[in-house]
Amino acid sequence: MAVSNKCTRLHRRWFLTLSLVAVIGVIGIGSMLWQAVELSSLSAVSEWVERLKPILSGLRLALIGLLAIVWPRLPALWLPRDDDDTRARACWMVLRWRVISWLLVIELVLGQNVIGYFLTVATGLVA
Repeated sequence: MAVSNKCTRLHRRWFLTLSLVAVIGVIGIGSMLWQAVELSSLSAVSEWVERLKPILSGLRLALIGLLAIVWPRLPALWLPRDDDDTRARACWMVLRWRVISWLLVIELVLGQNVIGYFLTVATGLVA
C-alpha cells in the first residue's frame, strides 16, 4: 500500500514544526534554568519568579488570543483539500470557542489561582 506524496509531505511538515517547537522549548527552559543557577540564593530565585509572573501570564493570554485569531486558518494545515471538506471545516469552526473557553478556564484556575483567592476570601469571611 503506497502512501501518497502529499501525505508524506504533511507528516514531514508536522515533524519539522513539532521539532522546532521542542527545540525552542528546550532552549527556553534551559536558559531559565541557567539563569536560576546563576542566582546565588533561593530568595533571589523566588524574587526572579515573582517578577516574571505577570509577564508569563500576559504571554499565556496572548497565545490564547493568537490561537483564537489564527483558528480559521488551522484546518488548511492538515485537512485534505477535497471538495467535500465543508462539513469538516464547519465542525472545526464549532470547536473554536469551546477550545478557547476551556483554555481560559484552565488559565484562570491554574495560572491565576482563582480558586485559591476564593478560598482565602471565603475563610476570611467565616473566621
